[in-house]
Formats: sequence, structure tokens, C-alpha cells
Amino acid sequence: MSKRSPLTFTPENTGSRVPAAVQEVATPSSTVRSKSRQGRQFIAAHVVPEAAKQFKLLAVQQDRTTQALLVEAINDLFAKYGLSRIADE
Repeated sequence: MSKRSPLTFTPENTGSRVPAAVQEVATPSSTVRSKSRQGRQFIAAHVVPEAAKQFKLLAVQQDRTTQALLVEAINDLFAKYGLSRIADE
């Protein structure tokens, strides 16, 4: 039975037993956003699972994306409080 690697395993500790492809460490690339997300802010909410399921079902029934429904809901909220409907897709 061979000895297990310690929890602090690093490829440098094993010498030539690890293939070179595994020893290469991927460098994180700079954050690249798609053009549709540039200049946009993310808004999220936590809801009960039933509400999330109902919301997704409504999107399917209306043949629209959840994004489109959320933008509509935000614009309706703005209108309710007398603000400009500026949340566009």
C-alpha cells in the first residue's frame, strides 16, 4: 500500500511523478465581461423556493427571459413611486 499525499499536497513536492501538464498552474485572466454586461450593475434577491419556481414558470409561460421580467418589474416599481422607468435591457 502506498503512502497517501498529505493535505498540503503541491506538485513541487512530488518531483517527476506528476506530469508537466498537471504542474502548470493556470493564471487567472482579468475579468472580461460581455458587451451586454458592460456598464451594468447586478441586483439580486433571496426568495422562498416556491416564489423562484413560480417566477421561472411565468417566464416560460410568457416566452420571455427572467432578465426581461425582472426589468419589467423594476420599471413597474419605479412607476409606482413616481420615478422614471429607466431600467432597460
